[in-house]
Amino acid sequence: MTTTAVRPATGRNALLYGTRVLLGLFGAVKLFGTAYFLFFASVEQGGDPEGIADWSVGAWSTALAVAFLVAAVRLGRDRRVLPALAVVLLVDLVFSAVKLTAYDEPEAVLFMAVDGVIIALLALLARRRRRAA
Repeated sequence: MTTTAVRPATGRNALLYGTRVLLGLFGAVKLFGTAYFLFFASVEQGGDPEGIADWSVGAWSTALAVAFLVAAVRLGRDRRVLPALAVVLLVDLVFSAVKLTAYDEPEAVLFMAVDGVIIALLALLARRRRRAA
């Protein structure tokens, strides 16, 4: 019988994996919500987009969701992801502000809070990366 030593995840790996999971979930929720409101929700539910403005917001949300999903896969594997993701998060904060003001959706505050948590996690990852270098 052989034994295999199992290495516990280090704090850096746990932080990285947790951030990746949060990014993946955030991107999936955003993508599902966008698809639902663009194609399935009734007018009473806030769906049924009309005009170029509504479809542009839908495309904007889809692009952000895909960026979060890609970042979830690439984070920790490519050094360029961290600064690009910081920009995507700032754009998502602007997107949420548009949803809050123009569409009167208070749920956007929750998305802003998640953006803030992810920004804090990315700051921790960047700090650990600088220490390791």
